[in-house]
Amino acid sequence: MALLSSKIVDRYPALSQREYVKYFLASLAAVGATQLVTFGQLWLVYEITASPIMLGWLGAAAAVPNLAITLFGGVISDRYDKRLILIVTSGGNMLLTGLLTILVVAQVVEVWHVLLIAALSSILNGFDWPTRVAIFPQLVDRDQYLSAVALNSFIWQVMRMAIPALAGFLLYYTDSSVVFGFATAGYLAMCLTMYAIQMRPMESASSEIGAVTQIIEGISFIFRHDIFKYLLALTFIGMFFCNSHAQLMPMFSDLNLRDEVGLGLLMTAGGLGSIVGTIVIGGNRHEHNLTRMMLSSGVLTAVTTVGFTVASMFAWFYVALVLQFAAAFVASVFLISSMTTMQLSVPDQLRGRVMGIHTMCYSLLPLGGLFLGSLTEFANVLTAVLSGSGIYLIALLIVLAGTSSMRNLRFATLRQITIEESLVRSQSAVAKASMSQDTPVPPRPQ
Repeated sequence: MALLSSKIVDRYPALSQREYVKYFLASLAAVGATQLVTFGQLWLVYEITASPIMLGWLGAAAAVPNLAITLFGGVISDRYDKRLILIVTSGGNMLLTGLLTILVVAQVVEVWHVLLIAALSSILNGFDWPTRVAIFPQLVDRDQYLSAVALNSFIWQVMRMAIPALAGFLLYYTDSSVVFGFATAGYLAMCLTMYAIQMRPMESASSEIGAVTQIIEGISFIFRHDIFKYLLALTFIGMFFCNSHAQLMPMFSDLNLRDEVGLGLLMTAGGLGSIVGTIVIGGNRHEHNLTRMMLSSGVLTAVTTVGFTVASMFAWFYVALVLQFAAAFVASVFLISSMTTMQLSVPDQLRGRVMGIHTMCYSLLPLGGLFLGSLTEFANVLTAVLSGSGIYLIALLIVLAGTSSMRNLRFATLRQITIEESLVRSQSAVAKASMSQDTPVPPRPQ
């Protein structure tokens, strides 16, 4: 057992940090709670309305406030105590989910209740998610970032795998109040753990500069560097147009002639594919061409998503399960490769703002459900998915095959660039300090 543990730590060195392990376990509870809420809200809205476009509006309620707040959330993350931010956001989500539990138990819940609570939670997540992706320097060493990023994604993916199946069975044998009750407990666990955790000090961005100025600084940095500009664009396009079919999963379950358990299995297949993709790419320390990896995984994501849609339309349930697994696997490979590329390249003082913008992709997924749901209402689901996947394919080819600066990205090269930039900044700081010491102090006026 000790040998197995040492091999796991060797492959994922972030687990050698005790405080990170506490954070990792607490995140399992909080992300599990988020997945329970997402699943429960999807089923509740579809049970009340039986409308794919209402699933899209639920996605919009969960996405638009987050998109509006995330830029400011990144500034807050860079300025203030990340531990305190996560305590507040986890506590807020706990209260909102507890309220939804009470509404369901009292049998007075309506669609607008679900949409409003989803929107309020989305505002909290606009501060929570940028903080989560900016917290790594206070928990792990720089050479452990890749494993920390992969493990962070692992948390989301393993919860996507396990929670929908559990929630499906809970809904089948009980009702959504039990699902929301467990979610409330998960947020409480995160809140208590963050209260007790100890984190390393880190230089914060100046609070003397206006928030809007700092947002502009983060956005300007992105547009000045091709890695951030293009990879963020591809991530956003992929989430909105292609991966957003997950927001319509209750409808796909109906196409497959399945009930709550079938919905849980379809969502679990996606979670399992994501976690396998995370494990494969997260433990990778070899010198691969990242561009080729991201291009091939992005193309396969579009192809397998269309295949999943076709299988669902013909009610080929087990084929749909396999294709959903495959689509999530390759999407995870793309997401982690691109996110780690950016984590290795971003300065610490800008990490909350820049990587906070990256977290907006998770809000674009449910918002894209409104796009696909609307096309499905006016045409059909295959037309909707083909349109979204086609747009993603074109963007992939233009950026990764047609842009010279993006054709040969490698982890080792990115690490070397980061080290050199750090040395330059360090030497510049030393030079400035030396100049200030050598400058004579003018005499005070008499």
